[in-house]
Amino acid sequence: MMPARRRALRPTLALFGALLCLAQLATPASAGLVCKYKKYKGRAFTTPTNWIKAEDEADAKKKCDEKEECIGFHLYPIVNRWYLFRHGTELVAEPGLTEDFFAWTKRMLTCEDDAPKEAEEEEDEDDGEYEDATEDSGEDEL
Repeated sequence: MMPARRRALRPTLALFGALLCLAQLATPASAGLVCKYKKYKGRAFTTPTNWIKAEDEADAKKKCDEKEECIGFHLYPIVNRWYLFRHGTELVAEPGLTEDFFAWTKRMLTCEDDAPKEAEEEEDEDDGEYEDATEDSGEDEL
């Protein structure tokens, strides 16, 4: 009886997998924040434990952009790995320890939505139509 049950589950699992793929394709990609960073040579963040690790600089930047509590990240040169750090973590330069490190600190005021510019243009057009409509109304200004 067990083999018959397994055969019956195969189409169900295939259908479930197909629906899952379709759901992922139908979900629009959400626009995230994009921030600018200041780069330091010979400095590293200090903390007893690492918060989040990343595979490369682009991955570290993306992860830090997405997290509001992220203050920055650094490259640990011995293991060639990037680590993210929270606000409150100190960036230090220690002779003999951090000379080979590179650190990036998030410039919080530079963070912007990575939303398409078309939405902003549509809002500007709507404002212009509103102004034209009030001018054509024929009402006298006091």
